[in-house]
Amino acid sequence: MKILKNIILGLVVLVVLMAAIGLVALPRQSAVTRSLVIQAPAEVIFEQVNDLKKNEAWSPWKDSTMKIVYGPVTEGKGAVSSWTSKDMGNGSMTIEETVPSSSITIGLDFGAMGRAKALWSFAPEGDAVKVTEVMASDAGMNPAKRWMSLLSDRMIGPYFEKGLASLKDVSEARAAQLKAEQAATMQAAAAPAEEAAPAGAAATAAPAKAK
Repeated sequence: MKILKNIILGLVVLVVLMAAIGLVALPRQSAVTRSLVIQAPAEVIFEQVNDLKKNEAWSPWKDSTMKIVYGPVTEGKGAVSSWTSKDMGNGSMTIEETVPSSSITIGLDFGAMGRAKALWSFAPEGDAVKVTEVMASDAGMNPAKRWMSLLSDRMIGPYFEKGLASLKDVSEARAAQLKAEQAATMQAAAAPAEEAAPAGAAATAAPAKAK
């Protein structure tokens, strides 16, 4: 019995010690950051993030059990979506601020797991765009969450990397499609002018021949 009491006392001391360290030594705020250069116009990439329905094409945060519900607004400031999932949990996201082709701020609500901010930026880099995704969270005065935040980069980082790679594929494919459509439109517009040129030349040549 005495041994059991000592074990319990030791565990209590350990918990108190870890809580004290968490509150005193560990940071309250944490952030996970990943970046990737994408060969597409900023407005094309921005659209894929700014439109919550388009997120489904590249977001890594999904599984076969996930059900997504969208609010009346799905694009730009005020856009809302919520989800339920056996594997990913439940939550919602709201676009809070947008600067066209430049930045997006999203509020994330994970229910009992807390809240966070998703920050996106799109910066020109040569003929491409450097896309940076950040998830910033505040553990407040909860020592357990402060300890958990130490694992955030290892747990969340790979998802960011997968999502950015998918966003790159989707954005570059969309940019190529738009370029092809633009070229086809220009070619179609130029065709009537090319067809009219010989007819016009013949019309001017006919009177000269009559003389």
